Amino acid sequence: MSETIYKHLFSPIRIANFEVPNRVCHVPTDIFSANPDGSVNQRTMTYYEEIAKGGCGFIIVGAATPDKKTGRPGILSLAVDEDPLIPGLGELAEAIHRHGAKASLQIQHPGRQAVWPRKDLISATDMVVDIPASAGHEVIYAEGDAKGKSVRAMSGEEIYDLIEKFAEGAWRVQQAGFDCVQLHGAHGYLIAQFMSPYVNKRNDRFGGSLMARLRFPLEIIKSIQHKCGKDFPIGIRFSGEEWI
Repeated sequence: MSETIYKHLFSPIRIANFEVPNRVCHVPTDIFSANPDGSVNQRTMTYYEEIAKGGCGFIIVGAATPDKKTGRPGILSLAVDEDPLIPGLGELAEAIHRHGAKASLQIQHPGRQAVWPRKDLISATDMVVDIPASAGHEVIYAEGDAKGKSVRAMSGEEIYDLIEKFAEGAWRVQQAGFDCVQLHGAHGYLIAQFMSPYVNKRNDRFGGSLMARLRFPLEIIKSIQHKCGKDFPIGIRFSGEEWI
């Protein structure tokens, strides 16, 4: 019965300029196993290589920050903000490829939901929110009270600087040999914070109308295409519902 219902599950599918051997996809998650500097280690490679060995056709490596200084989704999350990280990322892509799978890497800046740094967190606006299923609370100590994280609105200069860092990160992903790159625009992270009509209350060119709220991710995509070429595939993960 399952073969009838899912008759295309193990057949190839083409995504942009590459072909995936089947429709089984490992969606991006942060496995919190990189080195403290955000570089790939053996544990990271073993995890993804074992998934490729199992026959998964498309593996998206999750949650690599484009800027460790302003936001990491986890203390041991991957990073793509320095050129010396490229060789390790290349080994990771090769470990996935050697078993026939295609590889993507997700770039994620958590913004207000950063685990690190603890203070001076950046977002589209300085609005403190409590969004269900998000990392919206600061670290809770044994005798502490749960409260929303204090954040500050990014300046225009900071926004354009981070757009550049997203694109530079994507270029490093390409140089490492990944088949494509994904932007994390879901789950209340930074790109989602700009797209959200609930969180984004800016009154400049990055807030207001739908197109203005989309300007941040669209500028990132434009910059990636400039650095990587328009043939390098770009995916984006986004939430259709904010649960508010």
